Amino acid sequence: MGTCFPIVRWCIVFLLLHGVLEAQAPVAPSVPGLNVAGRVIDERGSAVAGARVEVIGPDAVPVAVTSSDAAGNFKLMLNASGKYDLRVERQGFYLYQGKGQQFDETVGQLTITLNHLQEFSDRIDVEASPAAIDPQQPSDHKELDNTEIENVPYPASRDYRNALPMMDGVVQDNSGLAHFNGGNTYQTNYTLDGFNISNPVTGNLDARINIDSIQSMDLTSSRYSAENGSGSAGVLDLNTKMGDDRFRFGATNFFPGFSTQDGFHISKFSPQLEFSGPIVKGRVWFHEGFDNFYNDDVVAGLPNGQNRTNGLSSSSLSRFQINLTPANILTASLLVNRQTVDNSGLSFLNPVETTTDQWQMVYMSTLHDQAYLRGGFLLDLGFADTRGTLRTNPQGEALYEITPWGSLGNYFVATDEHFYRQQGRANLFLPVLHLWGTHQVKVGADFEREAFHELVERHDYEVLSGDNSVSRFVQFVGAPFEGANNFAAAEYIQDHWTPHEGVAIEAGMRLDWNEIVREFDPAPRFSVAWAPGFLHSTKFSVGWGIYYDAISLQWLAPQPDQASLSTFFPDGVSPLGPVLTYFTVDPHALETPYYQSASFNVERKLPFGFYGKAGYIHRTGSHGFAFQPASPAEALAETGRVAYQLTNSLNDRYDAVEVSIRRTFAGGFEWFAGYTRSSARSNAAVDYTLENPIFALQAPGPYAWDAPNRFHMWGWAPLPNRILPRALRFITRNTSAVYLLEYRTGFPFNVVDQNDFLVGSPNSARLPAYFNINLDFERKFRALHYQWAWRFGFTNITNNPNPNYVNNVIGTPQFLTYARGQTRAFNVRLKFLGRH
Repeated sequence: MGTCFPIVRWCIVFLLLHGVLEAQAPVAPSVPGLNVAGRVIDERGSAVAGARVEVIGPDAVPVAVTSSDAAGNFKLMLNASGKYDLRVERQGFYLYQGKGQQFDETVGQLTITLNHLQEFSDRIDVEASPAAIDPQQPSDHKELDNTEIENVPYPASRDYRNALPMMDGVVQDNSGLAHFNGGNTYQTNYTLDGFNISNPVTGNLDARINIDSIQSMDLTSSRYSAENGSGSAGVLDLNTKMGDDRFRFGATNFFPGFSTQDGFHISKFSPQLEFSGPIVKGRVWFHEGFDNFYNDDVVAGLPNGQNRTNGLSSSSLSRFQINLTPANILTASLLVNRQTVDNSGLSFLNPVETTTDQWQMVYMSTLHDQAYLRGGFLLDLGFADTRGTLRTNPQGEALYEITPWGSLGNYFVATDEHFYRQQGRANLFLPVLHLWGTHQVKVGADFEREAFHELVERHDYEVLSGDNSVSRFVQFVGAPFEGANNFAAAEYIQDHWTPHEGVAIEAGMRLDWNEIVREFDPAPRFSVAWAPGFLHSTKFSVGWGIYYDAISLQWLAPQPDQASLSTFFPDGVSPLGPVLTYFTVDPHALETPYYQSASFNVERKLPFGFYGKAGYIHRTGSHGFAFQPASPAEALAETGRVAYQLTNSLNDRYDAVEVSIRRTFAGGFEWFAGYTRSSARSNAAVDYTLENPIFALQAPGPYAWDAPNRFHMWGWAPLPNRILPRALRFITRNTSAVYLLEYRTGFPFNVVDQNDFLVGSPNSARLPAYFNINLDFERKFRALHYQWAWRFGFTNITNNPNPNYVNNVIGTPQFLTYARGQTRAFNVRLKFLGRH
């Protein structure tokens, strides 16, 4: 394979010619001025990339602005020596401000230390960095830091995945899965501290992590560099915390919640613990985050004793950092997830006997080494291993019946699945090259090996009509074993070129290869950022690129000897069938799905400390995977069989305009509002499955997560204190209001008849619009020499129905009957923040 990868040879040539290029680079005419170089690091000595460095003159006007690179380094030029103020900011860190700092020829390499945000700081003279405009960043970057993740009262706020819709371009479907930029869930590249954390089989984001352990969630929606691949809808990186030289302990929700519905019982218990500190001060640190969630929910509309579903989910993330030398940093981690769910799928249409019990166990271990080498090189190496098991068991083997008023019997599918992934990566950041400006070049390669095998046991089921007569009877034949594996490798080269102050150009090339398609897929990327000097604190960004999707193993699982036999019983005529239905996959006939993405953004600092952002993104997908009926209607009538062939026939398109505004004030309080107008459509909107296929020809339509209009707003602010009489000020002292508001168009759904034949076009109907307001109040106080935070409030304070399920079977009495979503709920939370 090395004989086919040309980028490696390009890198070798580049290294050999680096010195020659440096020697032959044109020398700029000497001008009076002072060159200033420095490095931005965190409290443990790790580089901080993307920090905005601003030098402010005596008249309070910035005289030089730049940002740190991947190694934390920065360079800027001052017109003259003298005293200047230095301001360094990066979202997720405390603001650094150096007043009256002397800059002259005697100043060597500056080292600036930014401290990560903590929910409770041991200092009162610090403030959080606002979301600054980075003039050197062409990509469309969005970020939620740990204070935003922990403070905003999004639904089920102890699960970080429910915080993702706080960012523009992200919607959460009725199953709780997040969709980025109109893409399917598996089309986003999910990483944990740079390592792939997605489910190896489905590509979904299933891992559970204590939200107190998450430092930030970084989303790159478009114009991301060639370093990132296998995700056409974006890149989401979960950056987690590490300990420092102070021991810290935090705990949340260590008191259970109770309910009197269907008898007095513990309804929820979600303790979360966080513990970190030094093993060897100044050199070795650790961080442990433990998360536990127990729920015992009562479902309305079912008889007592048969109306409860419960589950227990636990996660543990252990991280260690060792500074072998100041220039060599080694980190390791272990993530463990365990989940059990009883009566999964319980609803007013699906009683207890139709539910399943689920059990899952996942382990993910990582090792990461970062070395700063002589001559300005930075070498980044990493390896990760993921493995897990998932079991789903029905309540018995009774015949499963689908009726117009709900389901009866025992669910007909049981699974026992085992999956694995090994991944490695290597990145090399080259020294800065001066050639008509500055070039920051990085090269790298990565590989992944994924595999799974499962036992899927299916038994018969039947569909009943409104008079309780059988309209369809389904049996399954074939071997119950499924499995697939894949090996994927890639290499890339990326150049970040700054030809002139205020202009940044990124150009890169990525080559992907996998053993399914066995072809090299080139992915060129190009983007530009321009921060004009005549428009202070304004940036324009534009870019285009080709992005390939990872091939999820679930697409390759169907086996041709697994099939369903459907017998139809129409009124007044003899039974029809059985109709044999099966799915086939020919890996050698497939191509890798890819997208072309073009986008534009403008960012500007507005009066009164507001930051505004507007942008447009256009994504067009080609050669996407879709199952197509391989048998024409006349062949079906003659042979009595339907074959669905996996093809590259899917083409889709996403267009979106996003407008947002935000402000950080009073040193740490925030306000954000955003609106998105979008369209997500496909030419193959029918989703076929072996268990219950929709009988229809493939046809175009909107995706099931298409939401043309979406507005959301969130933030937190202190309650007014000075306007109250002095005797009443204790009521609002150290108390904040935290809120979230969201409105969006309802999601589309299919309409089918009682035999699952599609009526009309795919996703032709829509649920009612979604509207939700969550409002909490949080008060911080000291007790027993420790800092605490007590919170209470309401979820869905307006009690809007927000239906998330509908009876879509036309001709039944319950047609278009909606099942409501989250009702109004009262929440209480007590959090231990540590010693003051």
